[in-house]
Amino acid sequence: MKHTIVKLFLFIIALSTFSTSVLSQINPNPNATVDAFIQNEMNIQHFPGVSAVIVKDNKIVWINSYGYADVANAIPVQDTTVFLLASVSKVFTGTATMQLYENNIIGLDDDVNQYLPWQLQIPGFPNDSITFRQLMTHTSSIQDNWTAMVGYYGYPDPTITLADCMQRYFSTNGSDYNAAANFLAQAPGSVFAYSNMATALNGYLTELVSGMSFDQYCNTNIFNKLCMNKTAWHFSDFNPNDVAVPYHFSNGNYIAYPQYGFADYPDGQLRSNVTDLANFMIAYLNGGSFGSNSILSQASISQMWTVQFPLLQPNMGLNWYKQILYYNGGSSWLWGHNGGESGVSTNMYLDPVNNIGLCVLSNGEGTGINICDELYNYALSLNSATGFSPACLTTGVDDLQPAKQKKLIKIIDLLGRETPLKTNTPLIKIFSDGSAEKFFILD
Repeated sequence: MKHTIVKLFLFIIALSTFSTSVLSQINPNPNATVDAFIQNEMNIQHFPGVSAVIVKDNKIVWINSYGYADVANAIPVQDTTVFLLASVSKVFTGTATMQLYENNIIGLDDDVNQYLPWQLQIPGFPNDSITFRQLMTHTSSIQDNWTAMVGYYGYPDPTITLADCMQRYFSTNGSDYNAAANFLAQAPGSVFAYSNMATALNGYLTELVSGMSFDQYCNTNIFNKLCMNKTAWHFSDFNPNDVAVPYHFSNGNYIAYPQYGFADYPDGQLRSNVTDLANFMIAYLNGGSFGSNSILSQASISQMWTVQFPLLQPNMGLNWYKQILYYNGGSSWLWGHNGGESGVSTNMYLDPVNNIGLCVLSNGEGTGINICDELYNYALSLNSATGFSPACLTTGVDDLQPAKQKKLIKIIDLLGRETPLKTNTPLIKIFSDGSAEKFFILD
């Protein structure tokens, strides 16, 4: 009997708790043990949905998504689903600052008052400078005053501009200025205290120095260069159907939050997906380069990944910090950041020694650190030759890897199990260059 081969464009499997990689990109290294671990953690942490990716040697070597982006409408998470990044956003704000530093527009130890339209002082220390380096290391003595900050939220986007927000909070004439609540009673540079508003101020300074709005600056100088087409600072920049709904778990039910943002947005309002973040991680692990484009020099990245004030905080670089991850038989320190907001939990960590990056995004309020451990353990065992280059590199930018002859490695089914050739069954061909092709043989 003659067999006809046709392309399989869409095949949906619906399960109560499920992996949705078949709806997105092909996972080059599916692993049932990893899937089971993540799904168990989702139950423990009450994550309605998770999307995650591993990169290694400039390739995506594992990618998968689970659960629901929208529980009420049973919309599954896909690899293209957009999540609020919360404080993972801070490494992007820091990247923008380092670009200005590289171009000799600012100095990391400059007094920021050189650039502000109003005077900024830590009460009680009028002669002490506040520097970019302090803003990037949480050592500026700027404090988060949540009584004021809750007023900066908007639904789905803030209605207060970044400039107005900064003036209200930091200027002595500002409506939210509070000497005791907005600042610590210690000199800048003398104490570590995590500060969202310090990062927001850093973003505002980028806006002032560059002459561009902060979001547009990032679009032009970071996102566009990395083909991060599903990454933006404001909800209005997205199709709402592409964005995961944030959830709180209570009494056995997932309760949706409305989509939201805040005027101090450079500290945590960026939205993105794992495919875009894979590009960002590859660029950082490749000395700032992504194909023919570059966002930073290796020297700048090395400086960001250097502990700045070990006596104040032994793990803090410039916006990035060191995080320990565990694998079978040991542990390693990686550079990265986590994030948490209402209905959001995010993690992104990079290992420059083994050239590994991993990212976990969720629309729930637990912690994803155990998932990070599991993915890091798996990443160490993976051969990057089995991965694939991001689509942007293979279609629009010179590939980072030498060209190789394409050979068929194996055939798998939609659950990732190796299988012989079958008729009337959707299958996937895995090739030696990391690419994959869905097909279906009609009997």
